[in-house]
Amino acid sequence: MIFNLPAHNRNYRYRPPYKERDSKAGDLQLLKRFFAAYVLPFRSAVVACTLLAAVEHSASFYLLAYYTRTVVDNILVFRPAPAATPARSAADRQDEAWAGRRAEDAPPAPELGLDRRLETRYPSFSRPPDAGLRLGMIFLLYAGTAVMMNMLGRAAIRRRVFVGQHITANLRRDLHEKLFLLSMGYHGSHTPGRLMARVLHDVESIQEQMLTLVIDTSIQMITLVSGVTLLLLISWQMTLLALSVMPLYVLLYRVIRPRLQALSREISHTNACMYGLSAQKFDSMRAIQAYGRERGERLAFHRLAACFFRDVYLQARLSSRAGRVGEIISAVGTHGLVFLYGVRRVLSSTMSVGELLYAHGTTATLFSPILQLSQLNLIVANLLVNLRRVSAILDEPVSVREPKEPKPFPKPVRSGMALRSVSFSYATRPDPVLQDVTLDIPAGEWQCIMGPSGSGKTTLLLLLARLQDPAQGAILVDGTQLSAFSLDDLRRRVALVPQEPQILGGSIRDNICYGWPDAEPRDIIEAAVAAEFHDFVMSLPVKYETLLGEKGTSLSGGQKQRLSLARALLTRPDILLLDDTTSALDAETERRIQETLSRILVGKTAVIVSQRVSMAMRCHRICMLREGRIAELGTHGQLIAGQGSYARLHAQQTGAEKPGAGP
Repeated sequence: MIFNLPAHNRNYRYRPPYKERDSKAGDLQLLKRFFAAYVLPFRSAVVACTLLAAVEHSASFYLLAYYTRTVVDNILVFRPAPAATPARSAADRQDEAWAGRRAEDAPPAPELGLDRRLETRYPSFSRPPDAGLRLGMIFLLYAGTAVMMNMLGRAAIRRRVFVGQHITANLRRDLHEKLFLLSMGYHGSHTPGRLMARVLHDVESIQEQMLTLVIDTSIQMITLVSGVTLLLLISWQMTLLALSVMPLYVLLYRVIRPRLQALSREISHTNACMYGLSAQKFDSMRAIQAYGRERGERLAFHRLAACFFRDVYLQARLSSRAGRVGEIISAVGTHGLVFLYGVRRVLSSTMSVGELLYAHGTTATLFSPILQLSQLNLIVANLLVNLRRVSAILDEPVSVREPKEPKPFPKPVRSGMALRSVSFSYATRPDPVLQDVTLDIPAGEWQCIMGPSGSGKTTLLLLLARLQDPAQGAILVDGTQLSAFSLDDLRRRVALVPQEPQILGGSIRDNICYGWPDAEPRDIIEAAVAAEFHDFVMSLPVKYETLLGEKGTSLSGGQKQRLSLARALLTRPDILLLDDTTSALDAETERRIQETLSRILVGKTAVIVSQRVSMAMRCHRICMLREGRIAELGTHGQLIAGQGSYARLHAQQTGAEKPGAGP
C-alpha cells in the first residue's frame, strides 16, 4: 500500500521501549485542564489574533479573486455573443437570397484567425471608454488591499507570539517549581536529561500545537464557511461538486493518522533519550576520557541520532505522500469537476468568464482549510502525547509536603532527635533500604553512622534532613515530628553536607553563601577558615571572587568537600549532618578538619557518616548499620569490647591511623 513504510530497529542501549499510560478516558479532561490553565487567561489576545488572521487569510483569496472577476467582466468585457438572431421580414429574406447567389459566384473568403473568432464569439465592442482608468483604480484597490492584509497579518503574528511565549513561560515555570518540590527519590529515578527534554522540547511543542488547535482551526473554519457561502451565491451546483470530494480527505487522514501518531510518539521518546544520554555523558567526561570510551560513546549517540533521523524521515515521507494524494484530490475537485462544469456553462452563455474564474479560485481555496481540518485528529493526538509526558511531572505526588499549620523549630534543641521504627524503600528497589530503625540522638552529642556500602547510611541522613519522608515510623525533634516544621525553618536549622559536593556555577563567594545570600564577608571568611578552605582561596588571584567552572571542575575533590562544608557552617545550624565529607581529604587535612569540628560543634548536635575509625572515636556514640538494620550501637569502648564488626574495622585501621581522643 502507498502508506506502508519500512520498519526499523529502535531497541538500542540507552533507549528503553516507550511505555504509554492508558489514559484515553481522561483525554478530554486533560485538554480542558491545560487549555483552561494556559490558554484561557489570554482569551482576548487569542480571539483578536484569530479574527485578524481570519480576515487576512480570507480576504487574501476571496477579495482579490473578486477584483479579478471585476476586471474580466466589467473592464475587459468578455461577453458571450447572442445565441439567437431577431426575426426578419420577407424583404430581408429575399435580399439574403440574392446575396447568397452573389456569394456563390464570388471567390472564397479567407479563413478567420483565432483572435477574430474569439472576437466574434466574445465581442469587445462594449468595453467602456474609460477602461484604462478603471483598471488603474482596480490596481490601487489591489495594492491597498495587499498592504492592509499585510498589516493585519503582522498584528495577528504579534498577538500569536505574545500568547505563545506566555504559554511557554507559564508552563515551564510550573514544571520548574514542581521539580523543586519532588523528593530526591524522584530525581534519583529520572535522569536530568529526560527532565530537560520535557521542560524544553515538550513545552515548546505543546504551545505550538495548542495555538494551532485553537487559532489555526478557527481560521480554517471561518475560511471554509466564507468560501462555501460565496460559492453558493455563485452556483449551488458547483458547490455540490466541490463538496462531493471532501470525504476523500477524511478517508485519507483516517488511514495515515495512526501511523503519524505512532511516529510522533517514537520521535519524542528518542529525543528525550538523546537529552538524557548527553547529560549523563557530559557528567562522566573524566571517566570516558580516562578509560578511552570516546568511540563507544560516539557509537551510542550515533545509534540514537540515527533512530531519530529515520523516524523523522519516515514521518516526512508519510506526510509528503499524504500531501501528494491530497493534491490529486484537489485537482480532481477543482480542475476536473468544478472547472469543467464552469466551462460548460460559459459555452452555454449562462456564466461569464469572470464568474468562472471567481468560482474556480474560491473552490481551490476551499481545499486548503479542509486539508487542515482533516488533520485535526493528528494535531490532537500529537498534543496529547506531549501533554501526558508533561502532566506526568505535574501530577507526580509530592511526598515531602509543607505542613498546613507549621510549628516553630525548637531553639535551642533540648532533648535531641529520635527515630522510631523507621522504614524506607525506593520505588526502583523492591527491598527496603532501612528496616525498623530506632535510634536516639541526644542534643549536643555526635552520632557516628558506619556500615558497609548499601547499608542505608546516606538514606538515613536524607530522612533526618527531610529530603525524604519515611514510609513507616516517625522522626522526632524534641518530641515533635519532623514533618510538623516548615521546610524553610527546617532547612535553616538543619544543614546537610552531601558525600558528593554540589558546586554551582559562579564565584567561590556565591557558592559559600548560597544558603545565606546576605552573609557578611567576615562570616564567609570565618566559615571558610573553619572548613580549612580559606588558605587555598587566598592563594588565588582574585580570592573569593574567583569564578568556578561548571560543577567545580577546576577544584579537586578535597577542595569541593571543604567548600561544601564551609557552605553548611555559614548558616550556623543547630543540627549538622555530614555524609562522609572527609573521604576525599588527605590525612593531615582530615585531622585538621576533625579538630576544627571538635571546636565548632561543641554543644551542637551532629550526625556524621564516616568510614574512618579516627572520626568515629571523636563521636559520643557509634551506630553500625547492616542491610538497613542497626547491628551495633554504643560508645567506642563498648563496641571494642563487643568484638563485633566495629572492633574488626578498628583493628584494620589502627595500624595505619593514630587514634584520636574521644569527646
